[in-house]
Amino acid sequence: MSRFGGGQVLRAVAVAAVGLGLAALPAAAQVRGVVVSRADGAPVASAEVRQLRGNVRLRSDGEGRFTAPSRAGDTLLVRMLGYREQRLVVTPERLVGEWRIALEPLATVLPVFTTTMGQRVIRASESPRSVTVVDRREIDAVAAVSANQLLRQLPGMQELPAPPSKTSISIRGFDDSRVLVLVDGEPVAGSLVESRDIGRLSTIAAERIEVTKGPSSVEFGSDALGGVINIVQAAPTRTLTVDGVARQGELGREEASLGISNTSGRVGYRVNGGWRQSDRVTGYNAAGSTFNRIFDVRSDVRVALGSQWTARLDVQGSQERQRFPLDASFNGFIDNRGAQGFAEAQGPALGGHLRVRSFQQRFRYQYRQARGLLPIRGSADSVEQQERQQRYLVAYTTVVGRHALDLGVQHSRRTLVAPDKVDGDSARENISEVFVRDSWTMGNVLLTAGARYTASTLWGSTANPSVGLAWQATPALRLRSNVARGFRAPGFKEIRYTFFNPAGGYEIVGNPDLRPESSVSGSAGGTWAPSRRWSLDVEAYRNDVKDLVDWSYRGDNAAGFQTYANVNVARARTQGIETNARVNLLGAEFSVGYDYLRARNLSSGLPLNRRASHTARFRASREFGVLQGLAGDVSVRYTGGAPLVGIPAGAPITGPFSTAPGVIGRQGALLSVDAQWRLRITPTATLSVGGNNLLNQRPALWTPAFDRQLFAGLHIHWAALN
Repeated sequence: MSRFGGGQVLRAVAVAAVGLGLAALPAAAQVRGVVVSRADGAPVASAEVRQLRGNVRLRSDGEGRFTAPSRAGDTLLVRMLGYREQRLVVTPERLVGEWRIALEPLATVLPVFTTTMGQRVIRASESPRSVTVVDRREIDAVAAVSANQLLRQLPGMQELPAPPSKTSISIRGFDDSRVLVLVDGEPVAGSLVESRDIGRLSTIAAERIEVTKGPSSVEFGSDALGGVINIVQAAPTRTLTVDGVARQGELGREEASLGISNTSGRVGYRVNGGWRQSDRVTGYNAAGSTFNRIFDVRSDVRVALGSQWTARLDVQGSQERQRFPLDASFNGFIDNRGAQGFAEAQGPALGGHLRVRSFQQRFRYQYRQARGLLPIRGSADSVEQQERQQRYLVAYTTVVGRHALDLGVQHSRRTLVAPDKVDGDSARENISEVFVRDSWTMGNVLLTAGARYTASTLWGSTANPSVGLAWQATPALRLRSNVARGFRAPGFKEIRYTFFNPAGGYEIVGNPDLRPESSVSGSAGGTWAPSRRWSLDVEAYRNDVKDLVDWSYRGDNAAGFQTYANVNVARARTQGIETNARVNLLGAEFSVGYDYLRARNLSSGLPLNRRASHTARFRASREFGVLQGLAGDVSVRYTGGAPLVGIPAGAPITGPFSTAPGVIGRQGALLSVDAQWRLRITPTATLSVGGNNLLNQRPALWTPAFDRQLFAGLHIHWAALN
């Protein structure tokens, strides 16, 4: 103390205190936060954050994060289209660490997600498109082991046969090759050899099924004229989980599946395997020798590469045998084997979010015949056909002010090997695509605009735009509209394939001059939800398609056989209105939907074949507090009568309606009542009993399998405690 006076000591203490205080405060007065949805905890991108004192406006990034200049006592106004705005006061505690701000979604915001361009997942409410998402709960409620069993119950969607043994789902009047079917955003196998079958697709490990209605080529490319069906697998669970199902029923129904999932440290995995069979094939309602058996396996591994980057490896495979009677003496056999997978990495980069994905696919198809229950080697058309696909994607997302931008490139290589059918026994195609999309939020209005350019070495190039608008008119009313152009590229068979049927006296030859089919669609609708207990959704639409590929007679060849070629000759239009109402009442959830469809071939003036004008569905679901848990689900599905359109005499089509033009009959209406009851008998085991088409309706000339089927099952679900 001899060297310092008392005043000097006080000054030193004061300086030290101030220094310590400054060190404890942020270098710059600011608040860091993340905006999420209170319903699901997922981040909300492009939310507006306004600091009222300085009138500073900014937006949350793609991960919902923001940094705003602020100090204790300031007020932040946080708002986003579809959510209730929040006015929050910054406290000293909020200046340290990350502030989690949870926005309450309005009743008009669907608590579901959907996939858009570049494999980016967004909320359905962030798109002006008509999107239906079916979650795992509803998949289990109808005991749907294949996709067609579930999708055919939705209003506006119809199950249609795809001879000889397949089935497809029609969306707003278009089916088969004009509806794009994906698994985790990647195309399902079989499209190159025209072996599409929605009944082949298993629901094991599926978290949800997304259905986007109307042309979606801007988001997904070719084949999305009518819409898109995307089966999304569930992510690995956080704890060790074992899940198994065994089910047996009438019509030879037998099925079983087993899955295991866990996350340990930075690695999460899920492995599922399943098997199912029946004495019906999905698109052919016949008894006797009919048989269908499918094996599936799916695996998913996800790795956290750091605090923000992740990697994913997804591999799946299937094997199927279909047997069906051709006549009194012969059976037809179709054997399919397929495998596909992708590797992906994604994370923050260049001020946004970057995704890189590589996809590989293999598929083998073989058709044979026999008099007995096993195929004969070398019988009928026994040459095995193969297809291979590779796709490479680089996609980038960034938030710039009120704009959320998606852009990217995708390159595909496709190969078809079909000896004696394709010129040179094989054909190859390279496809390059560039896409961009802007989502612009302006107060209560969302405006989207996008485009995709596609160039192919097989058929040329095309450009497709889309524009959409959504307006949150009031907290209870959300209006939307969308205009989009879609396309379907001509396939290998239509361009390079030759089919010869000497017994029928005709051949079909490919046409290298085919143009892509194209469509222009417009829709307008809205959702009214005055409370979370009930809502009403209505949408009107119109879809005009031109350059449809059809057969055209080209004369007789040197051997006297009729020759037909694929040409762009047909035009079609579908239009209608879709409605759906939902209400929670007396502890139960009820929904009712109705769809009116008018579908016509404008070139011939005839209606489209088997398209019913009226479809409707009623569903009731309730859980009861008895025993350890009892749940019941009842679904009533109505599909109205539909015209059967014949083929002009001499055309290369076999079947009962190939000898006369025009409308030659009418498919009867189907009223199907499906129900299932599930009783939890132990903490890990649930017993279920149910039935499809309980009234055993048998409409005239109905083709897909529809006979009444009762079943019982056991579901085991075990999860380790944290």
